[in-house]
Amino acid sequence: MRKGDIYLVEFGKSKDSFSFGKNRPALIFQTDKLNFAAEEGIYDYFLVMPLSTKKDIVTDEFRYFIKARDGLKEDSFVVVNSICFLHKRYFKRELTKLNDLEMQEIEKILQNVFDI
Repeated sequence: MRKGDIYLVEFGKSKDSFSFGKNRPALIFQTDKLNFAAEEGIYDYFLVMPLSTKKDIVTDEFRYFIKARDGLKEDSFVVVNSICFLHKRYFKRELTKLNDLEMQEIEKILQNVFDI
């Protein structure tokens, strides 16, 4: 599991409008040092950005569009403004990977989210 990988993740049941709930794709976005530590059993969490198939005019500038490919069956948006940590037990299977250019675009959006 590496930065830029998109996995199907179990987010659990949605309790309110701010929870993602259900199984959905998520982009791994932490350094590969932490990813390696998680694989070695030293660290149990991954920093992720969930994906959504729905547009949102309020947060559109904080989303990155990805065409369906590989195991990602629907066109989706990386929801860059909804970063969270998830325990590694919730990761089901790899769906696809983003390339370096796509990751650079997401990093630009992230700078916008944090106004840096």
